[in-house]
Amino acid sequence: MTPIGYARLIAIGELRVTSPQRLAYASSSVNRRIDSESHILFPNSVAFDDTPVGHLEFALRHEGVNLEVIDAAFEHMEPDELIARLRATPTGEHIRRACFLWEWLTGKTLDAGVTVRGGYVDLFPTDIYYTAPQPVRAPRYRVRNNALGTPSFCPVVHRVAIPDDPPLTDLLLEAQSALDAMQDPDLYKRALAFLYLSETRGSYAIESETPSSDKQERFVQLLRRAGEPTKIDEEWLVQLQNVIVRDVYSQEASYRTKQNWLEDAAGRVDFFPAPIADLRSVMAAWEDFVNDQKRCPDVLVKAACAAFGFVYLHPFFDGNGRLHRFLIQHVLARSGVLGADTVIPVSAVMERNIPAYHAVLTAFSRPVTRLWNYRRVDTEPLVLSAPSSRAYRFFNADREVAFLHAMIKDAVREEIPREIAWLQGYDAAFAQLNDEFDLPRKDLSALIRMIQSNKGVLSAHRRKQYQHLPRAVLDRIEEVVREAFASEAPASRS
Repeated sequence: MTPIGYARLIAIGELRVTSPQRLAYASSSVNRRIDSESHILFPNSVAFDDTPVGHLEFALRHEGVNLEVIDAAFEHMEPDELIARLRATPTGEHIRRACFLWEWLTGKTLDAGVTVRGGYVDLFPTDIYYTAPQPVRAPRYRVRNNALGTPSFCPVVHRVAIPDDPPLTDLLLEAQSALDAMQDPDLYKRALAFLYLSETRGSYAIESETPSSDKQERFVQLLRRAGEPTKIDEEWLVQLQNVIVRDVYSQEASYRTKQNWLEDAAGRVDFFPAPIADLRSVMAAWEDFVNDQKRCPDVLVKAACAAFGFVYLHPFFDGNGRLHRFLIQHVLARSGVLGADTVIPVSAVMERNIPAYHAVLTAFSRPVTRLWNYRRVDTEPLVLSAPSSRAYRFFNADREVAFLHAMIKDAVREEIPREIAWLQGYDAAFAQLNDEFDLPRKDLSALIRMIQSNKGVLSAHRRKQYQHLPRAVLDRIEEVVREAFASEAPASRS
């Protein structure tokens, strides 16, 4: 098989990039295009110009827009090659897109000296990619720039990766309606309090940390800031980071100024975040992406790209994971669909789906970390050479978008109804038992929680703890709790 398109560009330049999910080859074994999970096969008769520019045109026509590979390939491609091809075919859609990308990505100008003809063409085909709804026209090449970001940070999302069963807006409306349906104002407030607590504990649990009551309260207060009408910048993020880290020694005053890395349980390097040389410029572009309300109006895409983009860049030494999950809440809260105090317990659902969550993270971290050249010295890795930041700037967010939709859907369809049902069951059990027995409120509340969390039965150990109460009383309490929670799926409370 003969590599063509992006595969050939990678081979020609020995490009230091993450491998595309599928590479294209010309093969004598096929007589038409064949797509598989790892390859795109074309017959040997497929037409292409066997030059770097020819392979770039072929890739743009048949394989889509891979900004990481294109940006790396431009370092090995002479501008005169692009100019010559443009002069030869000034109406060609793909050479016009290639020339625009060269100027957009390099920041330089091609002195082609040719008047481009033909209708405007989209940089990203709108039937394949989710794109900016208000593209910017580039008259020099008659290209509509509909990229979601800038050359310094531009995630890419395919339309097929965006679930519509149901659309995110419908899910958020469903969540808000479930809360608004509660007639009792006190129950509504308690439901919101439970959701904040659930999200807080879930976010810390993902980090294998049990927060103290003080940390828990501070994180709840942080969640209440989600959606605040403020510009996201370094100062704002530093304030948030200082709230959620483990101790005062982990608080930072700015984005990191040294390279960081993550390790697995065996002490092996698990992930190198964005190289320090480019971090500040990439973070500035990430901030612009999150603050811009026009180029990426889809809330699901915006939340996934903003939150996962942040954790991949890892601008702090500590607190990145919790901030990444807070940013999901922030983007959802700014959608205008949810009430001012509503939080979707996404972290609580993620915590129950850790393998799937880690799969999304490692699908990015593993291939990116392989681009780093390092060796172990004592307790730290010695970086011999760091890659460009392009893998972090141009990441494909398809997995992230689909995963986040699944987590939000679970939170809305399962977690929130379970929280509401638990509160309603608790109130019903408490009211009835409080009428029947003259017991301290604290004991009655504890008994309800213990029985409900143990599937409607008070354990032998707990019965000994309450042996001062007649057996018939404990039996009756069990019965009432079971009836009150009959319609609710078992869930634990502490």
